Formats: sequence, structure tokens, C-alpha cells
Amino acid sequence: MSNQKRTVGNSDKMKAKDFITLGIFTALFFVVVMVCIFACAVTVVTYAFGPAIAAIPGGIIYMLMRVKVPKIGSILLSGVVIGVIEFLIGAGWPCAFGFIIGALLAEFISRMGSYKNFWSNAIGYVVYMSCFALGTFWPVIMMTNYIDSMTSSNGVDSAFMEQLYGFISGPMLIAIIAVTFIAGMLGSLLTKILFKKHFKKAGII
Repeated sequence: MSNQKRTVGNSDKMKAKDFITLGIFTALFFVVVMVCIFACAVTVVTYAFGPAIAAIPGGIIYMLMRVKVPKIGSILLSGVVIGVIEFLIGAGWPCAFGFIIGALLAEFISRMGSYKNFWSNAIGYVVYMSCFALGTFWPVIMMTNYIDSMTSSNGVDSAFMEQLYGFISGPMLIAIIAVTFIAGMLGSLLTKILFKKHFKKAGII
């Protein structure tokens, strides 16, 4: 792994082709994560750990996105777009806020490695997904009235929500975030193994 850092300059500014590439990877990431979340909704337990499960395949797309678009603002822009979409499809503002704050933190962390350091990108990703998990399940504990109103309007089964309220607690939320963090790192490492040649060519390892 190369730990050499370089100054962020004009070559790191996004161009038209970067926006197109970023859009494609953002769409892929969103679809993969949402498919995993919906597939996990068969039980309360699997749903609670949906972000962790999604973090593994999502990590492959995210880390490849870092290889293809290692540019200033790319992480934040992708996260904001996903956050807005989440809000528009009825996931609620806390979930959207989690994505955006996570993207902001991931942007800062990756910037510390000049967007070319594997570990700064990987840590940024696990923080990103952990913020998504926090934004999704923290309201279940602290904002039950809001969640009731939102899920009712979305046609979510009330019996499922009662089970979710009984399952999600402070300690369980910590466990969910911890498992999401670990799963995100596994997804990042898996990408490094599967696409080692691409990482080397991009100077990330």
C-alpha cells in the first residue's frame, strides 16, 4: 500500500466525465443497498441488521467509485443525492440526514488521505454506512411518534413496527452500528482483494 500523499489541486476537480461516472456508481450503490434492505425486511432481526448486510456489496461499489472518481466533493455529492432520494421515497428525514452527514464525514476522512489512500477511503466508508444505520434506527428509539406517522403513511404493517420497537434498544443500536462498521470494512477489504489490479493502477494500494 502506498502511503504517499499529494497536494489536492486542479487535477482533482470534477469534470463532466467524472459527474457521469459518479452518477452511474451512485445509482448502482443506491439500488444495491435498497435491494438488500428490502430483502432483509422479512423479519425484524434481519431488517435491523440490513445496513450491515448492505455494507458488504455496497462496499464493492463504493470503493470502486473511489478508484474511478477520486475527486474533491465526489463523496459528499453522491451522499447528498442519495439522501435526497431517500427523503423523497418516504424513508424520512433522519435517514436522509444520516446519509448526508455520513458523506460529509467520509469526504473529510478521504480528503485526509488525498483520496488516494485505501485506509482513509475504507474508514470513510464504514463511517458513512454507520451514519446511515444510526439515522435509520435512532428515531425508532427517540422519535416513535414521527416513525409511527411515517410508516403508517407508507403502509408498513403496524405489527411489524411493534416488534421493531421491542427489538431496538440503546444497546441493540450500538450493536447494529458496530456490526455495520465491521461489515463495511469487510466489503472494503473484499474489493481490495478482488480488484487489486485496478487499485494499483489508480495508486490507491
